[in-house]
Amino acid sequence: MMKYLNILLLVIVISSMSTTADADSGCRYLWVVRNDLTSRKSIDVLLERSEISGANGLMVQVVGRAESYYLSSILPSADFDANFDPLEYIIIQARARGMEVHAWINAFLVWSAPYPPPNPEHIWHTHPEWFMADRFGISTKTYSREECDASGIVGATLSPAVPEVRAWLADIAVEIALKYDVTGIHLDYIRYPNQSFGFEVPAVAEFYLQTGRNPENMNRYSSVSAETDSIWQEWKSEQVTETVETIRAALRRNSPETLLSCAVMADPFDAVLHYSCNWTDWLEDGLIDFVCTMAYTDNAATAQRLAILETAICPEKVVYGIGIYNQSFASAIAGSEEALARGAAGICIFDLNSMTEEDAYMFRSFWDVSEPLVHTLDAAVFYRLFPLLEDY
Repeated sequence: MMKYLNILLLVIVISSMSTTADADSGCRYLWVVRNDLTSRKSIDVLLERSEISGANGLMVQVVGRAESYYLSSILPSADFDANFDPLEYIIIQARARGMEVHAWINAFLVWSAPYPPPNPEHIWHTHPEWFMADRFGISTKTYSREECDASGIVGATLSPAVPEVRAWLADIAVEIALKYDVTGIHLDYIRYPNQSFGFEVPAVAEFYLQTGRNPENMNRYSSVSAETDSIWQEWKSEQVTETVETIRAALRRNSPETLLSCAVMADPFDAVLHYSCNWTDWLEDGLIDFVCTMAYTDNAATAQRLAILETAICPEKVVYGIGIYNQSFASAIAGSEEALARGAAGICIFDLNSMTEEDAYMFRSFWDVSEPLVHTLDAAVFYRLFPLLEDY
């Protein structure tokens, strides 16, 4: 009898609630880079501009270079005003303006300055064994700025093949979700920088244990089979996916109402082939709630092609990301109309910091500010409310 009462109550709750999970209607999002999160005054300028634009959600970079723009017990603090919590302040002010706030976390990328982190508690100092290495076993932690640029990476990068890295990122996500009233956690740099990396000792050793193959031989012998290379690439994709799974599981245990999204390379085939980021599978499997694709091209034909590719699978979970830092408003929206026509969940703009007041008014006229933002309730929330249902 209790089982049926619970199910009846669940049906009533479903009919009366519309909260988190799939991003399926009217996303008008802006990425907010950490540079302007240092004071109330700088944040107020951003919020005023976002309100003019008609945005209903902010992706706020609160973890960059493995430093926090909130009060963290895990990460060292970034340089912001004393006695000030940037994330808390922007949540209060954004909510009053009817905007969601998603906490944007740089995942594997943890340092990009040309000098070492000054704080001895930074991950760069405390866990050198966690960092990704290149084909010659050289850690990205030791790369100079010039070497990073030449190799096509942003900076020192953690390895997704290290279980402690996955757990560390999950702890950060949970800390934010439990401490702050964020709508979601948004992961960036949740990928390999390119296929020349991933040869750190823990990764090579684990791959050898699982497959009996040594990926380092691919650098030394031209006779290494294509099969070994294929297995290695697939294995690296699995490491990134396992990282997302670890974060998702931690959020579902501790804060199931919190959305999980990722910023991803716009071309889904290129994302897998070059960056080991299989985001279409993540969407199909329900591992994440939505993606914000990074279609920052200023070529109209390329933008439209990307819009078609992105929306081929789960278009209702794809928020089409455009850049305004490198092009005009008219150029930036070239692919947006195609994506929206094909059922995309909305638009995300990179970035609010680059947006002029004129841009803000133009975007307000572009998207439908009357369309409500709707998120359906995640099943994980039901299980939290009604744990007995997990048995049925």
